[in-house]
Amino acid sequence: MIKDRGIEAIINDNLIDNVLTIGSLLVGALTALLVYAYIAFAGPPFSANSHTILLVEMAAFLFGFTMMNLVGEIITSGTATTFVALAEDPEALARTKPQLYEKIRQTYPEVAVGI
Repeated sequence: MIKDRGIEAIINDNLIDNVLTIGSLLVGALTALLVYAYIAFAGPPFSANSHTILLVEMAAFLFGFTMMNLVGEIITSGTATTFVALAEDPEALARTKPQLYEKIRQTYPEVAVGI
């Protein structure tokens, strides 16, 4: 079904996973940086121990990375849903989201064959 409709080309051009992974890494790094700035300026009692600071920084990175990953999974699910809707019933997508369908049709004309 996906090859028949030409959706394979769109899936191959899908860069969302790469972008979201880089975004997750950046959010994790930003979270760790903000926690480090807090530790440097507020000076909590554990700030004298470098091992504790490293552990807190790693936890902050993992927290930021995980939060962005959760948001990214929602975006990835929406993208997969759009691909399935386009492959199974492109007329429904054309009725409900005409601007999106027109942009897809202009970029990938083989998708609109048979409609």
